[in-house]
Amino acid sequence: MNRRSLPLFALLALTVGCGDACDPDAPTFQDSVKEAYAPCNGELLKAKAGLKAMQLVFKPCGSNNFQNFQWNPAGVTLYYRTLQGPWVLKDTGENLPLRIGMPNTPPAWFNDSLLAVPDSTGRKMSVYNIESHILNLLELDQVDPEQLSKGAEDDEMLYLASESPGGLKYAWRLSANTGESERAFGWLDEGLESMTYRVEQDIVCYRLYGDTEVVCANGTTGDRIKAFKDRTRVTVSVDGRYAMAEGLGAEVSVFREGHELEVSELPRGVETKVRPPSLWITDLKTGEELAYEGVHGHTFQWYDSAPYFASFMLWGFDGEQLNANVALVDMRHFMKANDWSPPLAMDGQPIDPTAEPDRTTSLGEEPN
Repeated sequence: MNRRSLPLFALLALTVGCGDACDPDAPTFQDSVKEAYAPCNGELLKAKAGLKAMQLVFKPCGSNNFQNFQWNPAGVTLYYRTLQGPWVLKDTGENLPLRIGMPNTPPAWFNDSLLAVPDSTGRKMSVYNIESHILNLLELDQVDPEQLSKGAEDDEMLYLASESPGGLKYAWRLSANTGESERAFGWLDEGLESMTYRVEQDIVCYRLYGDTEVVCANGTTGDRIKAFKDRTRVTVSVDGRYAMAEGLGAEVSVFREGHELEVSELPRGVETKVRPPSLWITDLKTGEELAYEGVHGHTFQWYDSAPYFASFMLWGFDGEQLNANVALVDMRHFMKANDWSPPLAMDGQPIDPTAEPDRTTSLGEEPN
C-alpha cells in the first residue's frame, strides 16, 4: 500500500455509513477509493528510474514487501527477505527460498556463495552456503546481532549485539571457523546505534548511542576521518574515496499532488507530513558534499565488484513514495553531472585523463 493513501483511507473509513445525512451528490465510497488509490504506472516508474541512471530489480508495481536485502561481493546474487521468508535471486534467474527461518536483520557475505545471517531467536548465527545448501548454526554469547559487515579474515564477521536482552549494543567480531567471538575495535568501547565497515580500507563508520552524528574512523587506530552531522548511517566506497550518508530529508506531504486541500477535512492527529529517507554523498578527499536530489532511499550499499556502482532500498522519487524496490545505480553519472571526476573506471583501474570519455550507460551496458 502506498503510504500517501493512508490518511485518505482513514478519512474514508470515518465517513462510510453516514446514512440519510450523506449528500446524494457527493462521491460514492467507490469513487473516493479510486481517487485515494492512484493506479501504479509501471512504465512511468521505469522512466523515472532511467532518468536517475538506475534500474529496478523487481517489478515496479509489485507488492514488494521487502524486509532487507544484501548483494554478494560479485554483485550478481541477491539475498532478500519478504514477509514469506528469505530468498536468493541469482543472475541465472533462479529465485530460491532459503530454509533458515525468519531472520530479522540483513546478512553479510563471507564470499560469493557463503553468507552469515542471524537467526530469528537472536541467539545464533546462521552460516549458509547457497550452492551446497549446507547450514551451520553458531551459538553466540551475545543477543540480537545486527548490522553485519565482512571482517578482515576470510571467516570473520563484524556485528552489533548486546550482552543481555535490551542492553546497549557494542561492536563484536566472530570467527566462523571456531565459533568464538570477541569485542571488535579496542578503542571503541561505547554503545552503538549503527555501524558499517569497509574492510579494504579499514574504515569503520559508527554512531554512538543517543548521538546525532556518524563518525568514520580508522579501524585499527580510531583516528577520525570524517564526522557527519544529523545522519544515521554512512557507508564508504571500495576505494575509500566517497562516503554515502543516510538520514531524514525535508518534510513532504503524504498526499498525492493536487490533493493537499483535503488535509483540512482530516481528523485531528492524522499524519500529513513525512520526512523521507534521503542520501548525501561526500568526497572524502575534498570534503565536498552533494545531496542526491530527487531520490529517496535507505540501506545504501556500494558494490565490491565495481567502484561507484551501488544499490539501495528505494523509497521514492521527488518527495513521492512509491512501491518499494531494490535500485541499482552507477553513481558516476550523478557525480559527473555535478562536475566531480571519479578516479576509477568500472574495472577498478585508474582513469586515464587522456582517454576517450566513458559513454557506457547505467550498470556498464553499452548503449543501443
